[in-house]
Amino acid sequence: METIPVIPDDITFAVLLTAAGTGIASGLVTGLVALLRASMPVFMSISGAALAFVLSAILYVLAGIAVHVDSLDRGLVVFVAWLTCATAAVGINQVIARGALTK
Repeated sequence: METIPVIPDDITFAVLLTAAGTGIASGLVTGLVALLRASMPVFMSISGAALAFVLSAILYVLAGIAVHVDSLDRGLVVFVAWLTCATAAVGINQVIARGALTK
């Protein structure tokens, strides 16, 4: 019987630079925005879309550092992945803010 590792080896910042990774990252960012706004009232005065924008930027700066971006071409890969994640996360937060999912 195969055992499940406590910390999977395949979860890395490099995964966030793939198409599937950007989808996962946007879900993480959206969840983090919801958690911050629900648990800390100070974040309620900040737009969820703005929080998603900033948190996704922080996540992808960390990803760029983790994968050792050393050229403009590699920087472009990180930028495109961030743009995809940020667009999705901001869009999700705008839909939630409008209440479209609660109707």
